[in-house]
Amino acid sequence: MAKYPTILAGMTATAALLDAMLPNVAAKTATESVTSSTTMQDDDELFVHVAANATYIVDMLLIHASATAADIRVGWTVPAGASFNWAGQGATNTTSTSSFVVPDTNMAGRIASETLVFGGGASSATRADLSGTLITAGTAGTLQFQWAQNASDATATQVRLGSWLSVRRVA
Repeated sequence: MAKYPTILAGMTATAALLDAMLPNVAAKTATESVTSSTTMQDDDELFVHVAANATYIVDMLLIHASATAADIRVGWTVPAGASFNWAGQGATNTTSTSSFVVPDTNMAGRIASETLVFGGGASSATRADLSGTLITAGTAGTLQFQWAQNASDATATQVRLGSWLSVRRVA
């Protein structure tokens, strides 16, 4: 082994880099509810830790339900100094049912501090797809999914079991 320390060190560094580029996935193991609140709150399970000075591709399947009047507002928090450009596709905030919905493709890119609203009926779940690119600066930290009711309503807005967040390092 002492004959090849440079080769082994290179292989170890390559293995570590490849390991860092495997997807980091957070999955919702229980439905979470919010009632009568428009205050953005951290999701209990949909967050991942990210390294400093890295670039990530972010994908999320959001399974949600809300009263027609409440809808769901979604957003993110990121580590200090990071930039996050993202968008989403799902039912418009005027949608009152989860059946045969024509999705609204929100082509306007958003930054980390901006939010997006999706609609859908309360009795059955509606899906939305979110994606983006996260570029961290010199600070490691957490990419945290946040959500709230768009309009306060006594009927619970939910992020349901089966939602997931996948983050893959690409640089």
